[in-house]
Parts: sequence; C-alpha cells; structure tokens
Amino acid sequence: MKMRPFTRELEACYEFQGHREAYARLQLAVDHRMLSVLTGEVGSGKSALLRRLFRSLDPMRTLPIYLSMADLKPRDFYAQLLHHVDEEPPYSVAKARRRWTEVLARREAQAERDVIVVIDEAHEMSEAMLLELRFVMSHQMDARSLFPVILAGQPELRKKLRLKKYEAISQRVGIQFHLNGMSREETAGYVKHHLEVAQCERPLFSESAIQMLHAASQGIPRVVNQICSQALFEAEGKNLDVVEDMHIGRVLADMDRQRGTAG
Repeated sequence: MKMRPFTRELEACYEFQGHREAYARLQLAVDHRMLSVLTGEVGSGKSALLRRLFRSLDPMRTLPIYLSMADLKPRDFYAQLLHHVDEEPPYSVAKARRRWTEVLARREAQAERDVIVVIDEAHEMSEAMLLELRFVMSHQMDARSLFPVILAGQPELRKKLRLKKYEAISQRVGIQFHLNGMSREETAGYVKHHLEVAQCERPLFSESAIQMLHAASQGIPRVVNQICSQALFEAEGKNLDVVEDMHIGRVLADMDRQRGTAG
C-alpha cells in the first residue's frame, strides 16, 4: 500500500450529490456577486468545497480573499481586505469602510481583478460584523454589490440568521445551502474510491460494515475517515481480507471510551 487511504495526504476527491449542488450554487453566487451562506456539520467538506472553488478561479481575473478569524469584527474585516489590495487601513471603522468603497470603485473603473471574499467559521463572527454585512453588500444608493461574499460555517450560523435582529442581513442572502452527509450508497462509493486511489486491494469493507459505518458517521466524510482508518489498522494487524461490522463496532466502542462516553 503506497499511502494510507483515509488521510489528508491522499488526494482522493470524491464528489457526492451534496457537494455537486453546493459547488454549483457557490459558482452562481460568485458569478452574480451575491451574499451566500454555506453551512454544514464539522467535517462535512465545506473547506474542500472552498478550496475547489478557489482552484477554479482565473488568477488573472479574480482576487480571492480568505478570512478565518474567531470573533471577527468590522475593523479586522476591513483591515484584512485593505491589506490584500496593498492599502494601509485607517484605524476608524467608518474611514476603513469608506477607503474600501473607494478602492472597489477604482478597481471596477480600471477593470482590475474581481474581488471574492470568503469568511470561514462565520458562525463565530461578532454581532457587529454580522450587522456590518448590510454595508458590505450595498454600493451607494442602488443596493448592488461590487463583489461576492461567501459565509461558511457550522449550523449555528443558520440559526443566527433567523433571529429578528439579523433580518436585514438574511434578506440580502442570495443563496443558502446546507451540506448534509453522504447517503449509504455514497458512503460505500467514497470508501471504495479511497481504497482504489491508495492502491489498497485488501482489506475490503463488507456490506454490513458499510451499513454500520454510515449509521455511525451519518455520512460525514471526516468521521468516515476516522472510523475507516482505525478499522484498517485492526484488520491489517490481523491479516484480514475483509472489514466486517464487528470490526467497525469495536472501533466505535473504542472511540466512545476515548471520549469518555462509553456506557
């Protein structure tokens, strides 16, 4: 076996239905300069989707800006944006906002690269930053946006946006997508694909093992990786050709013990 099948080092992109739909919507949001929201459980593949989106962009025509900061505040936001376009940010939020608006107008007039902003871990944004999005997504009097903003985060972000105090922001969201886990069939395809890419012919996963794997992971890719990695260690240590449900069961029991949740 040349590489472990379920590690980050393995480039084994497996596209399932949820990823296809989410990616198509992200592209639409970029094309139409929308405010969009991408949510999903931890490990559901949001970061992989964002990396894929960035790789698809023409670097001669686009300037992608990726922000990931706990408790992101408006001043941090504008400072990061201005740094990315080689501008010194003013200390005042009002002045930084005005400077950013001027920069955008100049870039548009000079046909410079389109700006695309992604805020990751957006569920951790400060209240002030969420409210600031009203100004971020509007340009002068016509309420049109000069650039797309993608908010990516955990399901709490969707709950936040339903609150009445964020209604003005919620109304500006052009596209929203929640990334669920893979189906049982997709989980089986995911496992098979990773084994093939890693050139791992044995052991295989039985149907009953896949069933238990899917039930335990809910089809979340990162959880599937964790369970499969441990199951393979056990199977290889015992020279087994097939991973059965009993092996998955032992892995799950061990994971519960490690977390201190075993009964």
